[in-house]
Amino acid sequence: MKKILCTFLLAACTFTMASAQTSFHGNKFFDNWFIGVNGGAGAVTTHQSVFKNLNYNAGFRVGKEITPFFALAAEANAYFSNKFRGENMTTGTVVRNAEIGLLTIFNMTNMFQTYYGEPRRFEYKALIGIDWGHNYGNMNEGGKLNTLVNRLGIDFCYNFGKAKEWQLFLEPSLNYVIAGTRDAWTYDDGNGNKRVLYDINSSYMQLNVGINYKLMTSNGTHNFAVVEQCNMEYMDSLNNVVNDLRQKAQEDEGRLVVLQKKRQELKDDLVKCETKEAVVKEKLSIPELPAVFYQVNKSIITPAQKNNVAVAAEVLKNHPEYNILIKGYASPEGPHANNTSLGIRRAGAVKTMLINTYKIAADRITAEGCGETDELFPVYEFNRVAVMSLQKKDEK
Repeated sequence: MKKILCTFLLAACTFTMASAQTSFHGNKFFDNWFIGVNGGAGAVTTHQSVFKNLNYNAGFRVGKEITPFFALAAEANAYFSNKFRGENMTTGTVVRNAEIGLLTIFNMTNMFQTYYGEPRRFEYKALIGIDWGHNYGNMNEGGKLNTLVNRLGIDFCYNFGKAKEWQLFLEPSLNYVIAGTRDAWTYDDGNGNKRVLYDINSSYMQLNVGINYKLMTSNGTHNFAVVEQCNMEYMDSLNNVVNDLRQKAQEDEGRLVVLQKKRQELKDDLVKCETKEAVVKEKLSIPELPAVFYQVNKSIITPAQKNNVAVAAEVLKNHPEYNILIKGYASPEGPHANNTSLGIRRAGAVKTMLINTYKIAADRITAEGCGETDELFPVYEFNRVAVMSLQKKDEK
């Protein structure tokens, strides 16, 4: 039996150490604790009618999962009868026997299969424990009895709940009484020393049913979460991408300097273009036409002034998008009524010449009499004039 236990523990430790290469979220001290209750019945393994001599029990368990493969727990159990080979060893108390123990639990499912970050629906676990037991009341053989029990069991588990935080388990176990005051549980090695007797005749079977609740962990679940490991090839490829991006950033920085310089040149060119455009616009503004001057109290265009009318006619022929406005004025001397009429005649004389001599369409010409003035020109005599100006057709 000792060899079997040692072999099992060695194999479990080997699997646990091998699995330690996998990292998990939620392995702080206060993570992965569980609490539970259980109850069942047991009976002496040999030389006794099992169902007639059942010892009923109920217990409470507190534990912590160290890894998904290995857990430690403490458990307390109360037994409500203590029948041993047909005799009731204690009387007079509700709790006839109590056991407090430490349990080592190995999750065999996770050991032999990959743990993916969430428990499977069904699991099985191996359990090894050491319990200290105490008998209450008077025994037929006299005195109170303290025992040391080695428990070997298997948990058949069913995980349920939204995050599989609940675990229902069925736990059959074989419990060896390895130390106590009864001679049946020890033997003399011949030198006066009492030795542990690992014998089926010093054991009892037990079957418990229980439920555990797994407390919330720091990873936001009730179980271990697997930390995804990046392989070196993937890391190397990421490093290559980062280096390529750094080199490209340096190249882009050089291009950016060139582009900024080009941008400044374009801004300077734009300022120059805007300046040139303003000059061009100024050059393309509506040209001023020469005025037609008259002799005192006259509305006849003299040969010297006909040239000015010819200039206006040439502009109108070259620019059909323009019309012409003619305003006739008179200097202030003479009667007001005569000056008003004189201004109308002077504007009309220019219009008539444009139409008859230069064949300008009449609907492109507007003639107005503006009466007397002495403010158009500083030279008094120049105010006997017909002033011509161009207008775009859409502004008429």
